[in-house]
Amino acid sequence: MKKILIISAVLLLCACTGREIDRSKVVTNPIDLDYEFTKGDGQGTSTSDVDLNDPNLINSVPEEYKEVVAQLLKVPGALQSMIERLASPNNYREAADPVATIYNDRYYLFVSKSDGYWSSDDMQHWKHIRTNVLPMDLYAPTCMVYKNELYWMTSDLNSLWKTTNPEDGNTWQLVTDKLTPYPDDPSRTGHDPDLLLDDDGRVYLYWGCSNVDDIMGIELDPNNHFKAIGQPVTLITHQQNVIGWERPSDKNDVERPGYNEGASMLKYKGRYYLQYAAPGTEFDSYGDGLYIGDSPLGPFKKADYLPISVKPGGWMTGAGHGDTFKDKYGNYWHVASTVIAQRHMFERRIGFFPVVFTQKDNMYALTDLSDRPYELPKGKTDFLKNPIWTNWMDLTIGKTATASSEIEGKEAGKAADRTIKTWWSAKTGNAGEWLQMDLGKIYPIEAVQTNFADEAFPLQSLGNPFVPYKYKIEASENGTTWTLIADKSANDVTNPHSLVVLDKAVAARYVKITNMSELPGKFSLFDLRVFGTDNGDRPAAIKEFQVERTADRRTATISWKPVPGAQGYFVHWGTDPDELYAACEVLEPSVTLGLFSADVDYYFRVDSFNESGITRGN
Repeated sequence: MKKILIISAVLLLCACTGREIDRSKVVTNPIDLDYEFTKGDGQGTSTSDVDLNDPNLINSVPEEYKEVVAQLLKVPGALQSMIERLASPNNYREAADPVATIYNDRYYLFVSKSDGYWSSDDMQHWKHIRTNVLPMDLYAPTCMVYKNELYWMTSDLNSLWKTTNPEDGNTWQLVTDKLTPYPDDPSRTGHDPDLLLDDDGRVYLYWGCSNVDDIMGIELDPNNHFKAIGQPVTLITHQQNVIGWERPSDKNDVERPGYNEGASMLKYKGRYYLQYAAPGTEFDSYGDGLYIGDSPLGPFKKADYLPISVKPGGWMTGAGHGDTFKDKYGNYWHVASTVIAQRHMFERRIGFFPVVFTQKDNMYALTDLSDRPYELPKGKTDFLKNPIWTNWMDLTIGKTATASSEIEGKEAGKAADRTIKTWWSAKTGNAGEWLQMDLGKIYPIEAVQTNFADEAFPLQSLGNPFVPYKYKIEASENGTTWTLIADKSANDVTNPHSLVVLDKAVAARYVKITNMSELPGKFSLFDLRVFGTDNGDRPAAIKEFQVERTADRRTATISWKPVPGAQGYFVHWGTDPDELYAACEVLEPSVTLGLFSADVDYYFRVDSFNESGITRGN
């Protein structure tokens, strides 16, 4: 058995490094969209407007928020911080709650608060389509193809729209504005809808977004203005006392219900896979769980291995409120919200994650390497046997950055600190501002990702065009003689997360990005990420580690001794030793996670990585 495992590991490594990569199909997350800026007047509200010491403060908030406010008041500074974030006049981009489908051989991607939607013929190049018809100010859209028409609705759960020409954003027609999931109370609505067209032509609606209420479902009658049939059915209840992942905070350690939300239904091999998000969109642990049933309205049983989509560590975190769809070749993908949540709790981006169904029909979204470059497949593929990751590693972790200028709290080093939640900013938006990365030695550079941070940009209204970043990227072996590797000085798109894939690897120690035009704000980057693979040795394998679960079993600490050559680690876990597909990336030799379910046992594996690649643990 040991010999077979060793051979399998070698074959896996060969599959990751030995295949030829089609550079024209390489992308990474967040996906490269022209993310919109939020609406706002730039005024904000000072915390001085709120007396946090007022003993009657708790009585002044709506009943449904009293428990949340009470919990925040227990943590020093927590409520003030939340108010400041919500009231901040700072500009930020927002895109979340995605849903995707294929219509007329094109992909359509709908997300919250984006003044329209996107279309693509290859899942790589996306065109934004504006609409003056659909109510785009609302959250959590859903879509469905029914009788050769594309249907759309959003979180008011009242209006349903359709079109046969989604390439024109103004061709949508209102089907009904009286759709209600509560037949006995037409005034009652809900949030975060999802539509399912079953194989027999019947249509179902799912919804829910609350730290109190449940995930619900009901059948709709498409032959009678999509009126509800029967009564709503409770499908998923809050179980934070058992499911640690449903507890709020980045570490899932606050003892109260989080938000169960974002229902999404997928039918696979005759069974119904009901996905839902928790514990809150602002948390690193934001992800999607799964219940499985044999009929569209249940009963449903919790998948022991949930969450099925989660990314609590790494440069980019979060993989929640997602939608699972099938591409043109029959491959499944999970498109989900990722987290920034610094200027506002709703500061978010969109990521794509490959989905696998195992021989046991268990479903997983593969998120561990999703913020590194991967190759979009050009046909049907097995994501487990044929990994799509390029094995280009992040060469900027822990490296030194310098800049033309910087402001306090946003120094150059923040552009190389392995998190999208901090950023470097120059003092101005003038042409000539630059950031330079010293990789420490010469590497073969394959790609560079620019992640612009929009520091001090003025608030924009949705629909207004925005000045694109114009820049150039240069590389050097010695820091003196420079070679131009990307010229974006004539750039006319607003994409803030572009991946520049080089035609072939360039040997360099230094990478420099320079602003080429005046900006309305300051030239700034969350991170300038440089990818490639060193030709050195990979780190040693993790042979032993310890797992300590708390008495209630929802929290576990996994720890191990550092191994030679390791830059960081991937902790994998699952309820089946053959299916360890959930993962958390860390740099230190231990991690505490509070997202486990108390009623099941888990298996773990710890992989080590450096700039030469990943070594699978025992």
